[in-house]
Amino acid sequence: MVFGYNSLANLSIIKKEIKRRRISSYDKSGANLDFVSIEGNTKAELCHINSAGIIKHIWMTLASSDIYYLRKSIIRMWWDEEENPSVECPIGDFFGVGHGKTVNFWSL
Repeated sequence: MVFGYNSLANLSIIKKEIKRRRISSYDKSGANLDFVSIEGNTKAELCHINSAGIIKHIWMTLASSDIYYLRKSIIRMWWDEEENPSVECPIGDFFGVGHGKTVNFWSL
């Protein structure tokens, strides 16, 4: 298969006329309270986008007194008004720390 200009290999290239956007929990008041607190056994919607796009970066800092929080916290992602999530797994597994030992890593 030849990867040319019109192939799927270039699907994620952002064209010059496209605007980039970012969704963040930053504190708009300037008080440096940049976080979202989610209590146990609850759900929170962190992002809802009603247009085409690419997720290029996800940054989270998690903390809990429960040693199993990386297995108990579930991340779910839906695309295109799906009834069921395309991604549904423990957040530790999603970010590569399913064994419970946190380490820094990068992936493509």
